[in-house]
Amino acid sequence: MKEEKKESPIGVLWGWSKPYHGKFIGSVILAVLGVACQMVPYFCVAHIVTMMLSGEQNFSRYVTAGIIALCGYFGKVLFSCLSTTISHTATYYTLRDLRENITAKLARVPMGTILDTPSGQYKTTIVDRVEGMESTFAHLIPEMTANVLVPLVIAVYLFLLDWRMALLSLVTLVVGLAVMSAGMKNYPVKWEGAVKAGKQMANAIVEYIGGIEVVKAFSQSAGSYKKYSDAVNYNANYYVDWMRENQKTMSAYNAILPSVLICVLPCGFAFWLSGSLELSTFLSIVIFSLGADWADYCGLYLYGRFGCTGDKCGRNQPASERRRTEP
Repeated sequence: MKEEKKESPIGVLWGWSKPYHGKFIGSVILAVLGVACQMVPYFCVAHIVTMMLSGEQNFSRYVTAGIIALCGYFGKVLFSCLSTTISHTATYYTLRDLRENITAKLARVPMGTILDTPSGQYKTTIVDRVEGMESTFAHLIPEMTANVLVPLVIAVYLFLLDWRMALLSLVTLVVGLAVMSAGMKNYPVKWEGAVKAGKQMANAIVEYIGGIEVVKAFSQSAGSYKKYSDAVNYNANYYVDWMRENQKTMSAYNAILPSVLICVLPCGFAFWLSGSLELSTFLSIVIFSLGADWADYCGLYLYGRFGCTGDKCGRNQPASERRRTEP
């Protein structure tokens, strides 16, 4: 009995982009530098707050901190743009190679298999699915590595400032993840249905366009158009129904995750009033907690996108190239 051994989505993607690894690595490095620059304004604002509370009256020091924060912002924009440019260049070369490999594979496929397979399925694979990898190669590969660093750096810094406040800043993240996990239980089944609906729609469109002359000649326009319109409507309604099911979960998640101050502010005030937390430290934690919330959201979003990509990788990978092992 043969058992298919599945390769991880990241491994499949990295193998497909092998000729352009240098560009992607450079893109990741630039993205990390952009994230490092993104952290600079947070430290500058925290430093300004500390100077204000200490009674600093030298205005030039405030100006210097503001200029450094502005330079950090410009550095973030510069490195992010360079990273995106390089990753997109490597991405479109990779997509070109993917399409060339797929079309070359068709030349070795038995004619009977080609005739038995709807032309819309080939269009879906060569055009739609390959095009769907663009955001994965161009954005997820460089940005996931960079965005994972932001919450890690902020979390470490918060624990250095005050471990109690650091734990409180993570409460909404834990609750938000629990809500999201509950809403994502049926995600694999729903995604499989979405792929099937899209495939049926593509097949119906290609068949309708390819046979429109014959349809008109035999006055079968109404019946043929009904099949086409039913497939399109089913695909649209499927996504609408799916989004409607997830609306409550996503709304709750998007409301809970940014509410980090619900725990940080009251508990921080209590610690400050009791004398166990300095005011400057408290305000710095508030500033960095707000930054950590955005980073966590981006990281979870990118992780979710890789879940979709894993299915695409498996479907785009030729069956003859999938590794199988004997028990």
